[in-house]
Amino acid sequence: CRYGVLTALNQFSSAARQLRSMPEYKYLAKLGIDGLLLKLDEVPVALRDRIRNNGGGYVNHELFFASMSKDGGGEPQGAIRRAIDQDFGSFSKFVSGFTSLAEGRFGAGWVWLVVDTSTEDNTLKILSTQNQDTPQMVSSDLVPLLGLDVWEHAYYLKYKNNRRAYIDAWWNVVDWSTVNERYIQGGFTHLDSDMV
Repeated sequence: CRYGVLTALNQFSSAARQLRSMPEYKYLAKLGIDGLLLKLDEVPVALRDRIRNNGGGYVNHELFFASMSKDGGGEPQGAIRRAIDQDFGSFSKFVSGFTSLAEGRFGAGWVWLVVDTSTEDNTLKILSTQNQDTPQMVSSDLVPLLGLDVWEHAYYLKYKNNRRAYIDAWWNVVDWSTVNERYIQGGFTHLDSDMV
């Protein structure tokens, strides 16, 4: 799957080079992947799908792989745990909701734990995006903390069409310390630093 990430990055880079060659779109090419994905409506139609799919695929997979560890699994600790308990009622309710959305996702896509920065208390939410869309393509107020790839290619070789077995196994490798660090570094917690 890492090969696919490099392919997506190469395809994105090729499209970005094409943008740089068009004087009226050079400003877009300077934005980088994240910035460009937020301005898709300004990208020429001929390049838009390549930018969206390959840029989104690269960003999504980088977060996906960075959020897993062979030493992962278990339950989160620290600020992210307190936020999950506050916003979902408990960790088990969060896992149940996330798993249900991932299992029920029709077709290709992703399921995310995000921070909604449009809310006063930076509420955590679970959402699903189609294809390679990132949470920021839904709203620039959404900041992803954790993402699960539910494209069939992510699980078919090992789990065939048993998406649920893949999801259950994935929970055993989620690197909660990385997710917690991402949450804290984003400045989303209102808790005292000695509680983190």
